Amino acid sequence: MLENKELILNFLNNYLPLVTLIGFIIIVLVYGYLIYKTKTKRKSPFLDFISNNALLFGFLMTLVAVAISLIYSEYLGETPCGLCWLQRVFFYSQLVLYVVAYLKNDTRVFEYTFWLSLVGISISIYHEYLQLGYSELLPCPSVGGLADCAEPTFLAYGFVTFPFLGITLFLFLILLSLIVKRKNNQ
Repeated sequence: MLENKELILNFLNNYLPLVTLIGFIIIVLVYGYLIYKTKTKRKSPFLDFISNNALLFGFLMTLVAVAISLIYSEYLGETPCGLCWLQRVFFYSQLVLYVVAYLKNDTRVFEYTFWLSLVGISISIYHEYLQLGYSELLPCPSVGGLADCAEPTFLAYGFVTFPFLGITLFLFLILLSLIVKRKNNQ
């Protein structure tokens, strides 16, 4: 690997887990806030702001996720595994949906992205399970040339792996769907 690619890989492997962990904590806090505001049936300018900009946030997050996955695989040469590809199917497709929905200002897209994210997070959770060293429940959908699903690209803080990035992304997209649904039901 060229020296600049190695620097980029080291930078991403060191800082991407930290950013992901901070994002995950924020997402969990917003879930708690959403539950509290839904149970108390109180208005929330914060949740309204998120709902009003949900298409933009969904587009930007899926765009960043696609860019990061492509940087790792296409530029840095990190071969994705079969489960990585399955996860990619569920967030790459959402990027296309969010672009179209954003251009048409169509919040009905969240009805579809919610289900895509549920399937995607299921795959991510299983992949995280494998990468943390647990035994396979189902075989890795590996084909010649793909990486081993149980071999992490990086492991930070004892549990943050590439699949954990997927879990965080899908949690965020599900959260957007729930916030938009809450606003539409008011």
